[in-house]
Amino acid sequence: MKKRTKIAWTLAAAVIIGGLIFVFRSNPIAVETATVRRGTLQATIDEEGKTRMHDHFVLAATVGGKLRRIQLHAGDSVRTGQVVAWIDPAPIEARQTVVLQARLQAARAAQREADALVGRAQAEYDQAASDLDRARKLFEQGVSSKESLEKASTFAGSAAKQTEAAKSRAQSAAHQVEEATAALMTQTNDEQDLPMPVKSPIDGRILKLLEQSERVLPPGAPIIEIGYTPKLEIAADLLTADAVKISPGMEAIIDDWGGDKPLPARVRVVEPGAFTKVSALGVEEQRVNVILDFTQNSANLADAYRVEVRVITWQGSNVLKVPSSAVFRSGEEWAVFTVSNGVAHHKIVKLGHHGDYEIEVIEGLNETDSVVIHPSPDLKDDVRVVRRSTRASA
Repeated sequence: MKKRTKIAWTLAAAVIIGGLIFVFRSNPIAVETATVRRGTLQATIDEEGKTRMHDHFVLAATVGGKLRRIQLHAGDSVRTGQVVAWIDPAPIEARQTVVLQARLQAARAAQREADALVGRAQAEYDQAASDLDRARKLFEQGVSSKESLEKASTFAGSAAKQTEAAKSRAQSAAHQVEEATAALMTQTNDEQDLPMPVKSPIDGRILKLLEQSERVLPPGAPIIEIGYTPKLEIAADLLTADAVKISPGMEAIIDDWGGDKPLPARVRVVEPGAFTKVSALGVEEQRVNVILDFTQNSANLADAYRVEVRVITWQGSNVLKVPSSAVFRSGEEWAVFTVSNGVAHHKIVKLGHHGDYEIEVIEGLNETDSVVIHPSPDLKDDVRVVRRSTRASA
């Protein structure tokens, strides 16, 4: 009887203790989890940018006089040699002849300089094209690497762009000589009362009408700004700390421009000089302009349109990655919470490249592991959890 009584009391005590543990144990914490997967990952530098015409021409008054009202409007197309404005010249003092002659000489000197730059740019392009042809042959023979061929191709493309820019500057200098010549001819012409035409130097579109109504203008006053529509580029001012990671030839994505899908682009040049810009918070920042070219049709974009620029600094195709919302600081290291059999485990991880929403994992996790995203401060190691929802890493 005593032995049976002892056993009964022992069973009753075990039941009571088990009931107390069941009643007073903590409730599991509800968490949202994601599955660690392998896939593509891109590391980008994002910044707001603006489109702009590669070639801008500001047409100015060739002589002082009364501008007739301009009948054209912003957005209108113009052709090379088309008269866009008329100026009725005002009588010019004889002493201005010397000034006009000096202006013509300066314009001719600028034209000679521009022509010399064209020759230099053409020589650099010819050399780059020759290097590209040589690199292509060496690559086909297995002597050089693909990286050398791509670098030679990038240099050749950049040299071609520089040659085009030099030719545009030479063309602009030639038109300035024409303007200065016309001004001097007006000074010495007996028919000074005849109206002077202002002609378009290119086929393009009118970007701005700086002067439209009839008024008296001094010589050199800007009247119309014209752009060459097919040559559209993007300018984005980046922090200098980000710009040092970018080099010509890098691929980029143009997003948030109003279209259905992003547009591809490529970095053409990182300008050598930085400038100071005050941020919205009143902080002075050192920034530098990064210029990009569209690699496909720029759709319906035009001058000074806002876009989002994402320069791709690194990309991988078989990367073990985790959502960035699952990673947090643990002292001097990075950590995550994994979930196994309804229990959260604190794990230290080593991270690699950072994408927009995901991060490369180098050590600490395996594929198909479940990690907690947006972990709460109440979550600790070895705490029971219940999964509110689960999603896979993209």
